[in-house]
Amino acid sequence: MTNKHTKDGAYEIVPNRKRLLLNIHRKLLIFCKVLPLFLISNLPLHAEIFSQTLSLKSKSIKLEQVFKLIEQKTNYVVLYNYNELKAINPVHVDVHNAQLNQFLDVVLKDLPLNYTIDDKTILISNKKVNRSHRAVESNSRSGKEASVQRTIKGTVIDDEGSPLSGVTVAEIGTTNATSTGGEGEFELQSSASQVALSFSLVGYEPHRETVGSSGVVRVTLKASMSDLDEVVVVGFGTQRKENLTGSVASVNMSDVVDSRPITSLSAGLAGQAPGLYVNQGSGRPGNDGGTLRVRGQGTLNNANPLVVIDGVVGDMNLINPQDVESISVLKDAASASIYGSRAANGVILITTKRGKTDQFRLVYNNYFSTQQPSNTINTVSNYANYMELINEGYKNGDPNANPIFSQEMIDLWRANEGQDPLKYPNTDWVDEVFQRKLSQNHNLSFSGGSEKIKFFGSYGLLDNPGVIEQATYKRHSGRVNLEADVKPWLTLGANVNGVVSKTDAGTDIITQVFEFAGASTPGMVLRAPDGRFGSVNNPEDDPQANNVLHRLYGRKGDINKNRLVSRFFAKLKPIEGLSIEGSYTYTYDDDFVYWQPLFNNRWNFLSNTVASAGTGRTSVTNESVKTYRYYMDGIARYENKAIDNRLSYEVMVGASQEYYKDGWFRASKLDLIDPSLSVLNAATMDAAAAGNLTDWAMRSFFGRINLAWDDKYLLEANLRTDGSSRFMTGKSRWGTFPSVSAGWKISSEDFYNVSWMPTLKIRGSYGALGNNGTIDTRFRYDDKINNYEYLTLYNAANYVLNNQLFVGFAQTGLSNSLLTWESTYILNGGIDFDLFNYGLTGSIDVFNKVTNNILIDLPAPLVVGDATIPRTNAAKVRNAGVELNLNYRGTIKDDFRYNIGGNFTFIDNKVLKFKGEDRAIDGANLIQEGYAINTQYILLADRIVQTEADMQLVQQMIDNAPINPDTGNPMNPFAAYGRPVLGDLLYKDVNGDGVINDEDRVPIGNGTAPRLTFGFNLGLDYKGFDFSMLLQGNAGNKVVWTDNYFTPNVRWGYQINQDIADGRWVEGETDAKYPRLLPYTDTRNIRNSDFWLQNKSFLRVKNIQLGYTLPNSITERFAVQNLRVFGSLENFWTLTNYMGFDPEVSGTQYPTMKQAVFGLSLTF
Repeated sequence: MTNKHTKDGAYEIVPNRKRLLLNIHRKLLIFCKVLPLFLISNLPLHAEIFSQTLSLKSKSIKLEQVFKLIEQKTNYVVLYNYNELKAINPVHVDVHNAQLNQFLDVVLKDLPLNYTIDDKTILISNKKVNRSHRAVESNSRSGKEASVQRTIKGTVIDDEGSPLSGVTVAEIGTTNATSTGGEGEFELQSSASQVALSFSLVGYEPHRETVGSSGVVRVTLKASMSDLDEVVVVGFGTQRKENLTGSVASVNMSDVVDSRPITSLSAGLAGQAPGLYVNQGSGRPGNDGGTLRVRGQGTLNNANPLVVIDGVVGDMNLINPQDVESISVLKDAASASIYGSRAANGVILITTKRGKTDQFRLVYNNYFSTQQPSNTINTVSNYANYMELINEGYKNGDPNANPIFSQEMIDLWRANEGQDPLKYPNTDWVDEVFQRKLSQNHNLSFSGGSEKIKFFGSYGLLDNPGVIEQATYKRHSGRVNLEADVKPWLTLGANVNGVVSKTDAGTDIITQVFEFAGASTPGMVLRAPDGRFGSVNNPEDDPQANNVLHRLYGRKGDINKNRLVSRFFAKLKPIEGLSIEGSYTYTYDDDFVYWQPLFNNRWNFLSNTVASAGTGRTSVTNESVKTYRYYMDGIARYENKAIDNRLSYEVMVGASQEYYKDGWFRASKLDLIDPSLSVLNAATMDAAAAGNLTDWAMRSFFGRINLAWDDKYLLEANLRTDGSSRFMTGKSRWGTFPSVSAGWKISSEDFYNVSWMPTLKIRGSYGALGNNGTIDTRFRYDDKINNYEYLTLYNAANYVLNNQLFVGFAQTGLSNSLLTWESTYILNGGIDFDLFNYGLTGSIDVFNKVTNNILIDLPAPLVVGDATIPRTNAAKVRNAGVELNLNYRGTIKDDFRYNIGGNFTFIDNKVLKFKGEDRAIDGANLIQEGYAINTQYILLADRIVQTEADMQLVQQMIDNAPINPDTGNPMNPFAAYGRPVLGDLLYKDVNGDGVINDEDRVPIGNGTAPRLTFGFNLGLDYKGFDFSMLLQGNAGNKVVWTDNYFTPNVRWGYQINQDIADGRWVEGETDAKYPRLLPYTDTRNIRNSDFWLQNKSFLRVKNIQLGYTLPNSITERFAVQNLRVFGSLENFWTLTNYMGFDPEVSGTQYPTMKQAVFGLSLTF
């Protein structure tokens, strides 16, 4: 039993575990009705007071235990004052098959307690206390004449806008108190000019409010619940978290988007849930490159999870984050198998907001943010130093070669440093290319409803200019969610979402900006103040060196995306407990791209001449991509109780059909009549066109049954079968995916009496999932199974017959008619618990996930020639791991509330089956049986040769070289990479054959994906102020990194890393950090080795924010229900040893942004 009480013993009813659950359950019934993933109907309560009997025999039992028994055996909650009960000794009870009221009469006989039964609530009160809805006058005046009284009026609602009755309203510092009526209203008499009130109710967080001269107040109480009290969205329905037997992580999006500059949901989910790994691979506006993995990468192909938005497969980055109510992550087979062939990589369910009953609410949110890269790369920007370093590198490669740059030019630049930057630049390209820009986001929403109709609508505007020119992204989004009870037995509804976005066509070049910048030089002015683009001023430098800004302005155009998603649904309730639901969804995407090249001169500002003229044939290109998706489903659900209401069951069956079609068309023409025109008809020459069309379909049947005995023993079984057009007709076309799970609420047992752990549940599951895949990246689920891979492919080809050329068809690919599903099997065990009076809640999951029949390319026999070899279901991958989730909530003196939480996921990845002893090597990445995916397969660097002793070691290897059996001569142990001299790396002879070559490479690390991911959150709330912080990170992933930004190899016209320049080996050095500089053609020191192995582990302060909500006594003067202002910092601090732009960004992609944010939220 769990109760709270004030230090002075004042009467405050605080719930125990189940009382809180049922109270919150009632408040969420309306919400449960409208949850969008094929919503379930309201659960009926079949047990009535006079149909229930209770029995108890005990010589000595505490009243708290008696009340707990009542709650376990009935649908009632028991409310009582803990202070009044703790003074009462254990009682003797001997009752058999008594009705509830008779049972209470016996238990409370001879005790100073009364009971009252109201609806499903039992109120225990002291016989000496008589409470009513009228205010209790203060006796503190001690006979003195009463002061002038005034009436305080107000209304108390919950966070859904529904009125709250029975809220205790007390004037702080007095005994003056009252409670709210049925509509949440109250009146209180007070003589104070400024009245400080406290509000408290079972299941809600306490609240304080100061009432000014108006004497009117409107208060919103926030629900205070254990994590196990949540209503969680699952596949085609909802469940209370305490009844879940599968592994589901839920995210309350109000904590994510309210004060953060979140423009895509994937970025907002980082660090929020155990088992969900989010890598923000880019900071590019409109495309953050987010990679999501649910319990790691379980396949050698694409491992993106399935994303379902209000029952429709969709792209989470094309939805306004402000529209999202909650997100559920289905991680094990029991929770995800209802989605069958698409669930092998996990499922992310997104639920958008709905209208609430008896409330109209208008909400406006905005924020403004400044952006800049979270990290930068330090390159040599002093051009004189740069020229000397280039010369040094080339001289190290060939001591007899002439220097690239003359000493005269080096001296000239050094003598004029800072005097005329247009003629003698020392350009730091990072400072020139990246600019601080102001991004803005506005969102307006309205919601409300009655008992018959509920609605929610929103409009969002995002304007993000990016930190690089030509990277602007604008998005308009709108949504309407409508639901109407047209008859007591019929509900109709519609969800309509539209998104219109526009991006500069130059963003395609942005992905190459850093590649271009790497091939540049600090001796170049990127752009003069008058707008002219620069080339190299030094005639000795590479004239082909890139000007990044010139590249960005090398073309103009727009990428316009339009999306419409319309879902219409109906729900029938023909009899009690039975509901039948059907829906139809139409998704339409229309993407249009136009672009044309621009030709700009590049200037040598030292000579003030055009170094390269911007010339070329003008052209225009138009591309249109249209996709259509049709989806329909039908679901029947029945729920009831049996066997004296001890068995609760729910049965759901359904079927779905979907069809998808994608087509694209591209046309271009050359020689525009006028370069300012941008339509195809304005060009006159060389028209070209291309296009394609593809489609696929799937039909599915699915079902689920949930059983609960005495609300303690839980069982769930799921079954889904899918038929896909991607496979040959017959057995291969259909896949069946079952799962089963069970749970045991140990804390509900009579024998359980662990006061410090009031809630304990164990659960387990096992089942199968599939991977059907699709080539459609629009839906964020783009595996490598093509639509027609089981068919023999042909294409147009020329052939000669009778010395004449004819056009016909030729076979271009072989088929695999046995191609079938990738199948994933997941075994999961978990524990859910509450500790320390429900202050600490948490869960632990252990899982083993094995994916069979993974599609891979096997070696092809020479007889097939150039034809494409079909892939085969031949590989197997295992992910095993542990997840931990902990959250703690506390209150200090009612005014100060805090919460702290953390989630941790550890995953061990291994390829169990691949190609036998064969392996696949891509650069430093290895795929081989017995190792993690993309284990680094590299050389081991023994040392940098810097001393005479090091040189002697090199000579020893030459002297002891093995004999070549073919020639009889000693072999050259360094033939593969070159003989090391001073300043070079010496690699280890791992296999001991006396020769250093690729056979000495060894597997290192555990792949490029992290083994450990984690997130921490902290929240504080004090008298209107709120503070929160989110930390996110990972560990255990390493990657070899050597590119133009991080290499000791120099190249004429390319950047040089300042850190490497400072730490390089030079003659006389014996403790250098990096090898000597060499020309880019000499790769001996940049081989894939552990010397260049970068640790990508990091800890990032993802978000830190401070907000303030103005008191109602102020906002009510302006007819404002709520006004909050906030400031936020995003991605401002990162702790890492990684030398690149960002540990989450691959190579030199568009870096993630750190942002300073200011915004406000208004509710009317």
